[in-house]
Amino acid sequence: MENTKRNIHRIDKLIDAAGDIASVNTPPFFKDKVLVRLGQIQEGIQPAQPVLHWFSPKFQAIALLVFVMLNIGALLYYKKDLKAQEVQTFAEIYGFSASEETSILN
Repeated sequence: MENTKRNIHRIDKLIDAAGDIASVNTPPFFKDKVLVRLGQIQEGIQPAQPVLHWFSPKFQAIALLVFVMLNIGALLYYKKDLKAQEVQTFAEIYGFSASEETSILN
């Protein structure tokens, strides 16, 4: 007898819980968008895929990392080349250069 009272009480709670459900405000035209998509699926029309659908955020991060590494490498190479050029210019100006260039003025 006590089990049936508990079960009846649980059932009453469950029925009363359905009354606590509040309505949800949907954005305008949501229903129209959903119905159009459902109609397209039923007709066999595939929704348009973006041009770069494979370019997901993880590929974007990898591409950005590669781009940054290439730029850092280019800057380091440029600084190294610039430093070598400065040393060569310094050696030529002060006559420390091993290469002997002939000049029209000599």
